Amino acid sequence: MERETQSANKVRTATLRAMRDAFRRYRPDLEIDDGGYIASFHDNLLPGVSVDDFVADLQSGDGNELETKFRAAHSSSALAVNTFAPFRTRRSDLDLLEVGPFQSLQFERKCPTGLRGGRSPNLDVLLCGHPGVIGIESKMTEYLSRHRAKFRPAYLQQIRDERCEQGYFREMLRLLEQPDHYAWLDAAQLIKHAFGLARTFRGRPVSLLYLYWEPVNPEAHPVFGEHRREIEEFAERVAGSTPEFHSMSYPALWAALGKTAPEWLSMHLDNLSSRYLVTI
Repeated sequence: MERETQSANKVRTATLRAMRDAFRRYRPDLEIDDGGYIASFHDNLLPGVSVDDFVADLQSGDGNELETKFRAAHSSSALAVNTFAPFRTRRSDLDLLEVGPFQSLQFERKCPTGLRGGRSPNLDVLLCGHPGVIGIESKMTEYLSRHRAKFRPAYLQQIRDERCEQGYFREMLRLLEQPDHYAWLDAAQLIKHAFGLARTFRGRPVSLLYLYWEPVNPEAHPVFGEHRREIEEFAERVAGSTPEFHSMSYPALWAALGKTAPEWLSMHLDNLSSRYLVTI
C-alpha cells in the first residue's frame, strides 16, 4: 500500500506540474505561481466563459471556492465551469446521457439529503430536463490521493425511506465495515450525492454522472487504471438503483460532444483540449 501511495503521489506531483506548464503555454501573458495558482479566478476562464453564467451559483455554494481552489490550474471546479458554462445560454447544443433537452443548468447545486445537522452535498453541475435530471460530480486530481469512506451516524440512523432498499445504502453499510475498500474513488461522496438526488428529485428519472479528468496517456501510470477499476466495481454494486450511476472521462465527453458540434462548440472544445489535455 505504501509503495502504491508513493507512486500515486509522484503522478499527482507530475500532473500538477503538467497543468501549470500547460497554463503557461496557453496564457503566457499571465503569472502563475509554482503551486499552480493564478492571481484571479477570472484568469482561469476560457474564452467564451462568462462570469454571469456561473459566479452567482458558486457564491451560493459552500467553501468560497472562487477565491481559493478555483484559482488553481488543476481546479476541478474550474474544469467543470470551463466545460459547461457556455451551455447555459446554449442548452439545446448539449447532448448528455440522452436526457436533454435541458431547461436549466446550475453549478454548486445543493441537494439536501433530509438529514438533521451537517451540510447538504454540493453537486458541481446539475442539469434539469423534462423530466430527466443529471447531477455531475467533477474530479481532476483529487482521486490521485487515497480516500477513506466516512459517514456521519445520521446517515445510518435517519434514512428510513425507500433509499434503504437501494444499492447505495447497501454499499454504505459495506463501507462502514470496510472504509478503506476504495483507495482512489471517493465512494462515500458519491453515495451522499445519490441520497440527495434521490430525495430532491423523487419520482423523476435521475442520474448521477461521475466525470473525471485523465491525461492523454493514462495507460502509462497504474493509478489511472486502478481508479477506473474501482469506478466499474462501484457501478456494479449500485446498478439498478436510483439515481442511475454513470461515469465518463472529460476527454471522452469532449470527443462525444465534438461529433456533431456547431461552430461555436468546436472552437470551445479546441480551447478545452489545448488547456487540459496533457501527457504525464
